[in-house]
Amino acid sequence: MSICHSGLDSKVQGGTVEIEINATHPLIQFANSLLWDEIADIVMQDLKSTTAKKKWWIGRPLKLRIHLSIYMLQQLFNKTDRQIEYDVKDNAAYQLFCGRASVKKWHCPDHTKIEEFRSRLSPDTQQRLANHITTLANRLGFSNPAQFDIDSTIQKANMAYPSDVHLLTKVGCMTKKVWSYLTKKIINFQLEPISINLKEIKTKARACFFSKSQDIEEKNRRLHDLWMSVFKQVYPVLKILDKVLDEVDWKRMPWNIKQTAEQLLQHAHHYLVDVTIFLNRGIMEADKRLSFHLDQVSCFNKENFKGLQFGRAYQLGRVGGNFLIVGKCTSIRMEDKSSVRPMIEMHQELFGKEKAISTALDKGYYSKNNKHILKEMTGDAIGLQQPGKSLIAYTEEELKKQSELVNRRADIEPLIGHAKHGGQLGISRMKSDETTESSGYSAILGFNGRQLIRYLKGAASPCK
Repeated sequence: MSICHSGLDSKVQGGTVEIEINATHPLIQFANSLLWDEIADIVMQDLKSTTAKKKWWIGRPLKLRIHLSIYMLQQLFNKTDRQIEYDVKDNAAYQLFCGRASVKKWHCPDHTKIEEFRSRLSPDTQQRLANHITTLANRLGFSNPAQFDIDSTIQKANMAYPSDVHLLTKVGCMTKKVWSYLTKKIINFQLEPISINLKEIKTKARACFFSKSQDIEEKNRRLHDLWMSVFKQVYPVLKILDKVLDEVDWKRMPWNIKQTAEQLLQHAHHYLVDVTIFLNRGIMEADKRLSFHLDQVSCFNKENFKGLQFGRAYQLGRVGGNFLIVGKCTSIRMEDKSSVRPMIEMHQELFGKEKAISTALDKGYYSKNNKHILKEMTGDAIGLQQPGKSLIAYTEEELKKQSELVNRRADIEPLIGHAKHGGQLGISRMKSDETTESSGYSAILGFNGRQLIRYLKGAASPCK
């Protein structure tokens, strides 16, 4: 084997490179299969309502085709705003997907504009976009809505594990942050004999966290010491913040200081009271805070060896061809038994009521009322598993049919896994309740887009 040394001693120069993108490229096929006019109609109401002074027809025009394409790419490949900006600038196929050959005065938006456009889309709109890809797959003959399986999953919130040790320490850190700003900017507060000793708080927190004692009383004593340390230092600051709320111009404060101060005023006192109740009675309050920056968070224990999970639940439906539709989150927990009718109604809204469908659900959805609902709305092909019912109760023909439906329902589990690992359905990167909910919907959009690309390039066979 010979070796070529050319180029080792030369500098790289800027220049023009011609790159040929074949028409069979997956992104080109995907772009040509999407109905951009329908997608634009879905987002148009949000764009009109979020324009300054509601005069959306005035000002510099928004390149809708570019922003919609970048939003699609961002969900397909689970990119951050900065990452997708770099990729669009460097990737020729991405640029063609984003309409470089068809949009007048094409350009790649800055990452701040990418984030701004996505933030203008409401959670409802992003849910509709996710389900639109599934309906498009049905029109192209890649899916079969006559098969419909339902399951739920948990999206973990962007928050630390909500232990009292961690949250009490966080209250101390938040108070230190706000009080340091106030004493630096307002001279009168410099005369107040208040100091936040974070070193003392963190020392007591480490004593709780690294305690090897299994004695409950000893653990509660250390937690009580931490609570007392936090309370003595935080409470005087809370009283001052409550008094000066009208005197200080909060609008001129930095957004992070203002946000932290509002969280302290809204939640700190109530949380300290809840910890006191736990120390005295040994019972946690039902509405106890799990996070200071998120309100829509609940604790889940699905008994599937994953332990406690903190976040929100989503109801997902799988149609034949392995595409997903996502139900609207009307509550944080989205209980299984109460979600059957809304999911069937959403399926009928997307695909019509004319044809009977076969449904498959696990034991968590079972109730006599749900069995009646499924029979009334979908037909007789019902795979609603009943807890405690022996297989002996079925005839041979019924057993074969039920086994097929049970096995088919199990197929939704790996699809949920792919949606989680390819997007933010597993763990959200967002820091507000609304954007966290939206990230779950957009993860389903990305999954459905990747599935559609597989069919377009021939990696999967159309469902019959």
